[in-house]
Amino acid sequence: MQLSAEEFLESVRNKSTRKGYRNGIKKFFVWFNRTPEEILKLRKDDLTQRPDENLIEYRNRAARFEKEIEKFHSQMLDDGHSINSARNYTIGIRQLFRFYQMPVKMRAGSQVTRTVKTSKSFPLRIEHVREMFEVADLRERVILSLATDLGLRTIDFIGIKKENLTDLNQEAPISFDVMTVKEDVVAYGFLSQESIDVLKTYLPVLDQKKKDNPYLFASNGLSHISEEWLNKLLKRLAKKAQISIPNGKKLSFHCFRKLFLSSSIDSGIGLTAGKKMCGKKIAQADDTYLTVVNLREKFIQLKKFLKIQQVEEPKAEEVEELRKILVNLQEDLSQQRTITEAVTKENLKIKKELQILGDIIQPIQPMLEFVNSFESPSAIREFLEAIKERSAIARQRAESMPQLSRKAKELLQEAISDIIQKESERVKQLLAKKTGITDEDILEAAIQAAKESIEEEYGVSIEDN
Repeated sequence: MQLSAEEFLESVRNKSTRKGYRNGIKKFFVWFNRTPEEILKLRKDDLTQRPDENLIEYRNRAARFEKEIEKFHSQMLDDGHSINSARNYTIGIRQLFRFYQMPVKMRAGSQVTRTVKTSKSFPLRIEHVREMFEVADLRERVILSLATDLGLRTIDFIGIKKENLTDLNQEAPISFDVMTVKEDVVAYGFLSQESIDVLKTYLPVLDQKKKDNPYLFASNGLSHISEEWLNKLLKRLAKKAQISIPNGKKLSFHCFRKLFLSSSIDSGIGLTAGKKMCGKKIAQADDTYLTVVNLREKFIQLKKFLKIQQVEEPKAEEVEELRKILVNLQEDLSQQRTITEAVTKENLKIKKELQILGDIIQPIQPMLEFVNSFESPSAIREFLEAIKERSAIARQRAESMPQLSRKAKELLQEAISDIIQKESERVKQLLAKKTGITDEDILEAAIQAAKESIEEEYGVSIEDN
């Protein structure tokens, strides 16, 4: 098998990590005065036990590069490099040996593994993110919001694809899991309502401009943006937002990861939960107690510390002014209610009066129509005068009617009585002839019935002579 340092370096996906490994390996090769291939062959030979070699000799030979790496580390310190830089230079060669299954195990207490706690990273705070968010465009706001929510490593963040996004119409926060590249563990992250809102605006624009590019943060080609581009973007935003970066400090995307983890401690959810959400390895024993359900609750609590768009609390004087306005509105409302009730009562009264008036007018409506049919008031007066005159004549005539009526009734009564008495025998004969009945009592009863009928019809009383 061909052993090659270049093959190992190509397997490292993170560009920044690959750059660091390459730099350290190059320094080691120069110091050891051998090519990478020659060093790898030596390491392979050291791990192969010879037939005539005893175990002690073999172990000492196998430990040769452990001692060489310690010498190289010491030389880096002598050359003026810091303890952390000297250690980082040794990592590349050790990872190269590990890649070809020939790891170098450093002895306990070796100076190579010693580090000094220091940080060149800018101490990013949520206030800085808010200031950058204010001056950012749509794409930059999506980056800032998602970086704050997820706390991912750069390589995992820029590798997010559009298809990785789930339904954004769900209730926030929405679960968003990412398989990390470096540690090969799942980051059980969440998207806040802030991120959901900017994504809903950003995605249609992205589909229009970069339809064929699958990545959420697309480059000009078919790939995603680079780590270098992302870090330069953050520096531009910080400068635009007038954020002062102290000398010796560096603002990079990794600062969001540190912000996420430090806020996990400050918010009270704990570092273990923070690591679980941002894809950092945790102990198996701790992993058992963190379910997706309580991680969601912890994210909600964490987001209170990492909220970008804040609603400003009103000042005391503004609150007092609003209170006065509210009191005045309540008083005005009470007055309006009183006025409305009074108007309503008056309307009901008027409605009732109109109803009564309608009951009065309805019977005389024909008379009003009759009066309206006249062409002028003078015509109405002439008509009324004529009615008055004729009414007087009719009243005079009506005064003599009762006396005439009684006399006419008496005469009718006498005439009918005479007819009944004089013609009763002839009537009996006619009845007997017409009906064939000769019984005197029956014929007499028929005459009596006719008499009673006449009395009822004409209202007269016929007396028997």
